[in-house]
Formats: sequence, structure tokens, C-alpha cells
Amino acid sequence: MGRSKALLPVPPDDTPLIAHVAQRLASLPLDRVIVVANDPTLPALAQLPPPAIFVTDAYPDAGTLGGIATGLQQIDGWAVVVACDLPLVNPQVFALLVRIAAEGDEQDKRWDAVVPVVSGYEEPLHALYHRRCLPAIEAQLAQGRRRVISFMSDVRTRYVSEDELRSVDPQLRSFVNANTPAEWDAALQLLNERQ
Repeated sequence: MGRSKALLPVPPDDTPLIAHVAQRLASLPLDRVIVVANDPTLPALAQLPPPAIFVTDAYPDAGTLGGIATGLQQIDGWAVVVACDLPLVNPQVFALLVRIAAEGDEQDKRWDAVVPVVSGYEEPLHALYHRRCLPAIEAQLAQGRRRVISFMSDVRTRYVSEDELRSVDPQLRSFVNANTPAEWDAALQLLNERQ
């Protein structure tokens, strides 16, 4: 992108994208927003209201998986994990994931992770993780594995199909991210359509 995706200005008020994402999820019963980042300027620029907290990544060279581990260290139960580059994130998708997290599997055991699958790929930065995932993540990090999905076979993971996701987000727009200027422009057009 060439600049911080978290601070991309969302019209009409040029709200930083990270604050826009938090606002879109504000209807969820979240205790607090935890931002894992190493940019010391982000807290002052993000425009996130309290009780948002900013935490320095405990695994700064371990990529996104280290960021998830750092976030899970801050909680006791479930975490909504969402990337800061999802301008169309849909709270109804996360409400669905929360309902699924409350279910058991066929042996009536608890899930540890609830992860959407879109176009055949896991969406680990648009998912729910319980703190129970932390030991499995830390084991992967200790072995030098940084792939975000590396631990999922070590925990009870419930994958959520596109059909399930489309029941609340028919066009799967919640998963539209902005990694390039062209993707950002396309996302802004979609946002304008929804206004």
C-alpha cells in the first residue's frame, strides 16, 4: 500500500480505517478493543475511544501469528480477531461466528477456533479464537513457524463454509480487504454503494 493501512482515511470524515472497522463492530458485545501494533504513533492517530488499548507485539519478528498470540495473552475467553484492512467488515458475520462458537461438535465438545473459509481459503484474520489456542500458537512460534493457520490442526477448529457465511453476508463483502491502492479504491466504491 505504501502507507499504514490502519490509517487510510475513510470518507466522508476521513476516519482512520482502524477506527472505521471498530465502529462497524461496535454492535457486538465486546469488552474492549485490543490493538496489537509496533507503531508508536498509532495510538495518537487511530482515533479509537476508550476502552481501546494498544499493546506492543510480544513477538515482533513472528508476523501476524505473533500478533494473535499477543492479543490472546490479554484475555481470558474468546477474542474477535480482525485485520485493520477490512473496510466492509460485517458485524452479522461475527455474530454468526459467536453463535457457532457456543455450539459443540458432534461429541458435544467446545470449539477453540471458529474460522471462515472463503474461496477455499481460511480467513484467519476474520475469525474467533479462544485463549485455549495460545499454547498451540506459542508452540508453533517456538518452532519458528509463522504461518497464521499453522496451529489450527492442534486445536478444535470449526470451519465456517461460504454457504453459512452467505446467510448473513450474501456477497461476502465482509472479506474485502485493501492491500493495494486499487483494492482500496474498489473498497471505497463499495462503501459508497452502501451509504
